[in-house]
Amino acid sequence: MKKIIVSVFIILAVLVSTSYVFYNKKRNTKWNKNTNQEVFEVRKGNLEVKVLATGTIKPYTRVEVKSPANGRVEQVLVDEGFQVKPGDVLAWISSEERVALLDVARAILDEAQKSKNDSVIQEAQKSFEIAQRAYKPIPVTNSIAGEVIVRSCEPGQNVSTQTTLFVISDRLTASVSVDETDIGKIKLGQLAMITLDAFPENQISGRVVKIAKEGMTVSDVVVYNVMVEPMEVPNYWASGMTANVEFLAFRKDNVLLVPIKAVKHKGNQKYVTVVKEKHWEDRIIETGYSDGRFVEVLSGLQEGDKVLILQGTQPARNPSGFQRIQPMMRMIR
Repeated sequence: MKKIIVSVFIILAVLVSTSYVFYNKKRNTKWNKNTNQEVFEVRKGNLEVKVLATGTIKPYTRVEVKSPANGRVEQVLVDEGFQVKPGDVLAWISSEERVALLDVARAILDEAQKSKNDSVIQEAQKSFEIAQRAYKPIPVTNSIAGEVIVRSCEPGQNVSTQTTLFVISDRLTASVSVDETDIGKIKLGQLAMITLDAFPENQISGRVVKIAKEGMTVSDVVVYNVMVEPMEVPNYWASGMTANVEFLAFRKDNVLLVPIKAVKHKGNQKYVTVVKEKHWEDRIIETGYSDGRFVEVLSGLQEGDKVLILQGTQPARNPSGFQRIQPMMRMIR
């Protein structure tokens, strides 16, 4: 009796196991149109990846013009926004010696004028003129061609050799931070688009003119400074404005695309689940570029094939907060 019972249990176990295997095989090969799985039809489109970075508008070359001597500003010849050339005189400074001599001579002249004595006034006037000629005012000259972006002096102001009188900029650029995961996508001469927070509706084209060779660590992320020069500097640009730069990392047109969420991995192989009329099948594919949402298919699929999108799978994200990868995929119909 015990042998019969054991035999029955063995037979039931075999039947259950066989049914489970058969059910799984059938589930993986037969396509049920009533399932809520998402299906994507493979088609051609344009694939491009853009690196977004944020920074500020800064001069490519910034020169501070300081006073050549301790003394007093006598005359200012330029203002902010003026275009200047090397050698231009920006202002005149009287040295401390000249200031002291002129102040004494001017005080004597003022007293003489109060006396209303013509001979005394003439003598005082001659003394004042001699004092003016004894020490010549010192010119404040410029060293580069560019624009005056800061004027911080006025006539009559006392200054020292540490006082910055003017700041000259040769040209304004967008200076942004790109993290180390994306810096390899940036090249000298690369095209970019610049947008300012203050003027979001205006987009200016530019080119990469400088890439720092030394990185900085900001919030535990290594970043590199990249300068982008506009093709033409708009008159509304000002140093210190917040700038957003969009670099075109790469672009491929008319390529076969599938969502990254449809691609599965097994070892070194990549494959997708192709949906047929009454069943589905796994198919190995070869992929190329990706924009973070879609991936280029080099082989294994044809336009019009339908692939199953895995539910709950998210595309890869850039961990850095300094710039974002902006995917863009336009389907060609």
